[in-house]
Amino acid sequence: MLLIVVVAVILLLTVVPVMIAARIVGARRTGFGSSLLALIVSSLIVGIAVRLFHGGGLLSIFAAALGFMLILDTTYLRALGVVVLQYLFIGLIAVVLMFTAIGSMVHVKDLMQQIPAESPRSESV
Repeated sequence: MLLIVVVAVILLLTVVPVMIAARIVGARRTGFGSSLLALIVSSLIVGIAVRLFHGGGLLSIFAAALGFMLILDTTYLRALGVVVLQYLFIGLIAVVLMFTAIGSMVHVKDLMQQIPAESPRSESV
């Protein structure tokens, strides 16, 4: 059951930014299934491009746009916009999650400091 929840959360965190970006740039297909398929095809194209050209970097952005262009039924420039917006949204989500995790760790540390330490009982001899 936990595995299903984890997979669902991962899918939502990866596919929803693509859906939102596709709607912003005006792609013809913006549904969950189309966005998931576009993400998979785009990842495969990036993997092949990295394998062929022995490096990723900036090339991966241009290669990823091909997958989005083919599946989301849009132009190449709009697909490039989807890629950039997707990276921005995922970066924003990562920053929010990071600060949430760091904030909770700091809060727990503060709570731990407020707990009075018990002094060990001394036994009389």
